[in-house]
Amino acid sequence: MSETRKTNHYWSLQAITLMSNNFATPLTQEQSDTFRQLTSSLNEVQLAWMSGYLAAITAQNGNLIPVPVKNEIIEKQGLSPITILYGSRTGNGEGLAKKAQKLALEFGLTTILKNMDDYKPRDLQSEKNLLVIVSTHGEGEPPFAAKELHEFIYGKRASRLENVNFAVLGLGDSSYFQFCKTGKDFDLQLEKLGAKRLANAGCCDVDFQETADQWLKSTLSAFSGLDGNKVTVTSGENIETSVSQKYSKKNPYQAELLEKINLHGRGSERQTLHIELDADLPFEPGDSAGIMPVNTSELVNEVLSITGLIPEDEVEVKNSKMSLFDALKKEFELSKITIDVVKRYLEYAPNEQLAAILQSPEKLQDYLYGRDIADLFSDYPVLLSAQDLVKILRPLQPRLYSIASSPKANPGELHLAVSVVEYENGGRNRRGACSNYLSDFDGNENKIPVFIEKNPNFRLPKNDETPIIMVGAGTGVAPYRAFVQHRELAEKRGKSWLVFGNRNFESEFLYQTDWQKFLKSGALSKMDVAFSRDTEKRVYVQHKLQENAAEIYQWLEDGAHFYICGDMNKMAADVQNTLVSIVKNQGAMSNDSALDYVNKMQKEKRLQLDVY
Repeated sequence: MSETRKTNHYWSLQAITLMSNNFATPLTQEQSDTFRQLTSSLNEVQLAWMSGYLAAITAQNGNLIPVPVKNEIIEKQGLSPITILYGSRTGNGEGLAKKAQKLALEFGLTTILKNMDDYKPRDLQSEKNLLVIVSTHGEGEPPFAAKELHEFIYGKRASRLENVNFAVLGLGDSSYFQFCKTGKDFDLQLEKLGAKRLANAGCCDVDFQETADQWLKSTLSAFSGLDGNKVTVTSGENIETSVSQKYSKKNPYQAELLEKINLHGRGSERQTLHIELDADLPFEPGDSAGIMPVNTSELVNEVLSITGLIPEDEVEVKNSKMSLFDALKKEFELSKITIDVVKRYLEYAPNEQLAAILQSPEKLQDYLYGRDIADLFSDYPVLLSAQDLVKILRPLQPRLYSIASSPKANPGELHLAVSVVEYENGGRNRRGACSNYLSDFDGNENKIPVFIEKNPNFRLPKNDETPIIMVGAGTGVAPYRAFVQHRELAEKRGKSWLVFGNRNFESEFLYQTDWQKFLKSGALSKMDVAFSRDTEKRVYVQHKLQENAAEIYQWLEDGAHFYICGDMNKMAADVQNTLVSIVKNQGAMSNDSALDYVNKMQKEKRLQLDVY
């Protein structure tokens, strides 16, 4: 008998044994009697065939891998489950929540998986055991999924939670001033409301897997020490152990460069590249591609010159030996300074002036802007060994670019729109790490390491006939090219409206010929453009929205989905404020009612943002 048949036969016998011992089953009594009668008449070969047949049906209905529960574990009665409550923007939090649910089984714990986006805040008072996993967006903002619950626990209607045991795992990026602020907020406020903290809050940086795994195991161990947990999995969402993606941040796909075109016309002082890669990776319109860059040899040599270190010095990185030159080129951030690097730098080289800057967010932000690691070592010199240098530096991170193509329109390919970062500061030329890596890449020998970063909160409507309004500036237009390509192939498609902005019409009208083609075919119904430097009074995308206020509102009333992609600090905020203003004026509403209208759109995923 093959190993697969042996396994299926084993689990068939286990099921029969459990049923004969009166263990709980999802079958009705009639179904259970029929099942026993049938299986008792089968020989080993027939049982193996039946178990394989049932396994195949299960696989077809969702590609789930069954998680067997050992039959010697007996359920305890009347005990409280752990609610795993997650809120995230990109899906990392959801992935960790599902991992926590799997780990909980190993500890013999009952779990219920819930998304903050669907969670009723008043249900908090009914919880007994709560594990919160939440990310922080930008400078301390909760992701939209967590916004309502975050506001509730800080509001006047928040209930006392003396009967709740809790632990919080925060996800964030230590290059921001408010690292993991949302996670810290939940941790502190739940305690203030009377809940009992079972574990110190976990704070995970961008490379979070190892830290998160350790924290989850330690915290679930603390939960398992409580009196009152049993082995069952119930969930507001299905527990799924889907087959993991073959390619990831740690194991990127090696993509071949197919084409590289400068999208800017003559006379432009800037450069935006259209890049086409041969990358057979599964993705959806709205997803991003992560590119693993390398630093320029020029910048590496500048750092080596300033520190006086030798390129051939050997250092240890991730348990491997390599030359300092290779480590600086391939493993560490050099093109920017981040807060975590300044903190570690001061541990090795105490400096009153730099320490004073670190204590002032405004001064620190001014200092960090436009500077790189060579500036830090030049401004505040210190003698370091090669190994100490790499301990101070931040691991080189992938850069994420919105994918500018549809997998249906361009199977096996992946298109990107990349703004090339180059500027002069302090008498030195500065170049963005990834944009210039792609700009200089000739494709003759090497390939480009790439992986897919899912973006479940920036998706086309499930119904192709739903109207969409897309607002973007600069390379923020990239995902809309994917959206329109995708919709062009739909049997029935709803109206689509693009509002695009950039500096100049002649030199910076990104994908102009594509939009003209889509307008002609009907894949794009309407387009408005704002070129800010072509007029005496600068005109931006929000002004075009205001000019079309009545029509925008009518589209919204007809159920249109509204998308915003681009700069988080300025453009996105201006567009959102304009949207509220349009709803207020066109709908004859109060400001509060207009805010409620827009918030409801976002809650229903009719307003979606991809901002950076």
